[in-house]
Amino acid sequence: MQTISDGNGTENFQNENIFFDLDSALANVDKVYKLDLHFKDLECFPKDILKLKNLQSLVLWNNQIEEIPEEIEQLKELSKLELSGNKLKKLPESIGNLSKLHTLVVSWNNLETLPDSIGKLNNLKRLGLNNNKLKSLPESISGLENLDELILRENRLIDLPENIGNLKNLKKLRASGNHLSKLPDSICEIISLEKLEVEENNIEELPKNIGNLINLDKIRLHKNLIETLPDSFCKLASLTKLLMYENELVKLPENIGNLTNLIDLNFSFNHLSCLPESMAGLNENCRIDITMNEFDEEGLNKAREILKGHIVHS
Repeated sequence: MQTISDGNGTENFQNENIFFDLDSALANVDKVYKLDLHFKDLECFPKDILKLKNLQSLVLWNNQIEEIPEEIEQLKELSKLELSGNKLKKLPESIGNLSKLHTLVVSWNNLETLPDSIGKLNNLKRLGLNNNKLKSLPESISGLENLDELILRENRLIDLPENIGNLKNLKKLRASGNHLSKLPDSICEIISLEKLEVEENNIEELPKNIGNLINLDKIRLHKNLIETLPDSFCKLASLTKLLMYENELVKLPENIGNLTNLIDLNFSFNHLSCLPESMAGLNENCRIDITMNEFDEEGLNKAREILKGHIVHS
């Protein structure tokens, strides 16, 4: 058994299914389903790869490739394409014709834009775009109706498309380390969403209907500029982790204690001076951090009384 890593985990393939050099692959053209050419010091995309008509998985991460040719559309059977750690500034428009693609990872490149055709990849389940130079996403991205995970960390995004709510099957949205000042209202329509990571942005407020995200399990909002939470936030009954340290919080919703499934709650480094009494109803195993706020002695004693029996850092 040969094991390879895609940089985000590992996958196991039988030796007979995967080739690690192009010469061997070209000697077995009809038998090549998986080709892994990572760390080969490739400066350009080897055009001979296009001869591998049965190719399903192509791994080219950590090379020096600057351009993917339009002819990549000839790889009709391709379902997995990994291009991380290269020097790509763009993707070819023809990439939208890879109709069987379910995984596309182009992290750690120099992407400045995405082709509109990317929205045609309606079988795509995972799209990895972290650590690029993207300032915006095409509206067509809403066509990725089967997308499960969208990774946008460490780009230059100032907003997300207003129609992002069309991603009805999205479970994980990771967009930390950008320049977002808000989230589009339509994000509240992604009922399937389980993980929302938008920490280290410039977000000032959350959509008022965020409570519609009834399957949300973990939300990372730390290092933003949020002053208050909408009342509907207290409807996120499935939430187990809420990280909101280093924001501008001055008060919490009265019913925040309704989040009884929380086991990790961090409100440290904010401007809180009191806590809602409903927080007494939080799960007794919930780890609560309220350090570095603006409680006076009386307020801090009251907070400790409310959270009596809980695991509290104050």
